[in-house]
Amino acid sequence: MKRHVLFDFDGTLVDSAPAILACFARALKAHGLQAMCPIDASLIGPPLRQTLATLSGSSDAVLLDALSASFKDIYDAEACLETAAYVGCQAALEQLHEQGFSLSIATNKRLLPTQRIIAALGWQGLFSEVYASDSYPDRYSDKAGMIAALLEDGGIAAQSALYIGDTVADGRAAAANGVEFWPVAWGYGQFASHEQPLPSPQKLLERLVRA
Repeated sequence: MKRHVLFDFDGTLVDSAPAILACFARALKAHGLQAMCPIDASLIGPPLRQTLATLSGSSDAVLLDALSASFKDIYDAEACLETAAYVGCQAALEQLHEQGFSLSIATNKRLLPTQRIIAALGWQGLFSEVYASDSYPDRYSDKAGMIAALLEDGGIAAQSALYIGDTVADGRAAAANGVEFWPVAWGYGQFASHEQPLPSPQKLLERLVRA
């Protein structure tokens, strides 16, 4: 049985798109820039700096530093607290926790807003570990490395864990570590029907209990 369940965060447990996308627009406006691509849900998932480079069409380090600072100031202060959990996620997490599953988060989101959202939702006691893009900057530079670090630190064997996420990139990160991946259908990614993405948090709970 898979007793260690690792979750992506944005697009998997919480609908963070409205607040994040509004902050992207505000950060660009603060620097007099126009977005070089649509500001839509397809931008959710990758690390912040990578997305800002895409939006600005620039690789200039000074500009990206300034954009990152503006985004963080706006998002961390208040906007992140507007993030809502997907319907059914809280109940599923609480039941899994009560049944003895070890729950963790591995997210490309930064740690501070992730922790603030978790606290605002009352989820502090549900997760044994929360690994974010900036939790251990000297140890990993992508989600595959993040999952590897989480498994190593927790003494978790890959075969006893699974990773749940909403994008193909999440699946690749899990596969790089030999971890089974379960896609979800309610997030920001796209999966083919044969990949059988889970249609709801309730179905996720039911499948985990049966596994």
